Amino acid sequence: MEAAKQKGTYKGRQKSVDDDEIRRLAGEGIPKAQIARDLGVSRMTIYRALADGNPKTDAC
Repeated sequence: MEAAKQKGTYKGRQKSVDDDEIRRLAGEGIPKAQIARDLGVSRMTIYRALADGNPKTDAC
């Protein structure tokens, strides 16, 4: 698998839901647990999608 990654042929699994859809639903005020149930994914998937959309800032 490492050799495939170095060649660029290993891309991993395709996402089953769109992060933009998760952000839209969360922006409408729908609880994260409800979004996860409606989309058929785990709550951790919801948290990751929301975290990836927010730029991380360093307080240095």
